[in-house]
Amino acid sequence: MRFQTIFKYRKNMMAAAIVMILLYHTKGAWPEIALKKIAGYFYGGVDLFFFASGIGCRFSYSRDRDAAAFLRRRCARILPVYVPFALCWIAVETLGHDISFSAALANLFGVHGFLDIAPSFNWYVSGMWLSYLLAPFLAPLAGRCDSRAKAIGVVLALLLFSCAFWGDMQLIIIVTRLPVFFVGMLFAAESERREALTKAELALLLALVTVGAAILWESPRFFADLVWSHGLAWYPMLLIAPGLCAAVAAVSAWLDRFPAGQWINKLLGLLGGITFEIYLVHFWALEKPLPMFLGLTALYTAALRLVSGLIQKKFHTT
Repeated sequence: MRFQTIFKYRKNMMAAAIVMILLYHTKGAWPEIALKKIAGYFYGGVDLFFFASGIGCRFSYSRDRDAAAFLRRRCARILPVYVPFALCWIAVETLGHDISFSAALANLFGVHGFLDIAPSFNWYVSGMWLSYLLAPFLAPLAGRCDSRAKAIGVVLALLLFSCAFWGDMQLIIIVTRLPVFFVGMLFAAESERREALTKAELALLLALVTVGAAILWESPRFFADLVWSHGLAWYPMLLIAPGLCAAVAAVSAWLDRFPAGQWINKLLGLLGGITFEIYLVHFWALEKPLPMFLGLTALYTAALRLVSGLIQKKFHTT
């Protein structure tokens, strides 16, 4: 498979990721069968986000190798969406609960995931900013990993770094995502050295998906006390995310062979372009019946998209 085929369908990967996350948060609506347990692992859609983001951040940074310019581009995409959402979230929390000034600021600046502070929005925003701040360091490092030994060495170093946070439920959920973010960068960097993955490499990626899924499935049975406190709920996603994203790209490429499939890919591309908005607002629709959950998420997404679009237009015209 050509690397460009994988990268061409990066938005499809993002679409698959947000669908997984929505299914995860609606797992209560699933029947009491194995499918419900499978949906219980769909939080791994976040890892697909980090893998796809690693690819995009490597290419974005390599455009001019200017850390300040890279961060400005990230801010231009994220802030018009996150700031109005965060202000609304803070207002809602202020009406319903007591929220301190420091907690409000922490959530507004997206650093709440690093602090033992309440109320606190979802950790993903803090993890996203951490990955962006590290990207100017990790992107050139990925470029220097011109052998498998070097690449594996850096990934292992990131995994070892995450071990320092074992037992810290606030931070382990963030730092365990850095390795998969870096692996996305490795894919982007490798595409600059050769055109395609070999059949053996593709087979290995798919085999790792199976291995990672088996570890996830069996870990609660053998290591119930370690699953959440020591990252066993997230480490296997490092094995799963790259192969799953490659599979999404392969299916998308196959769909492009048919007129109906091309329309499906267009819809997935549109969905993949608004995943950040969907991720933010869907938390406001949790605990609702499935049709209402999806309807409210769509409504809130459209509203946030409209507001962020107006903000971006305003800044572009001034």
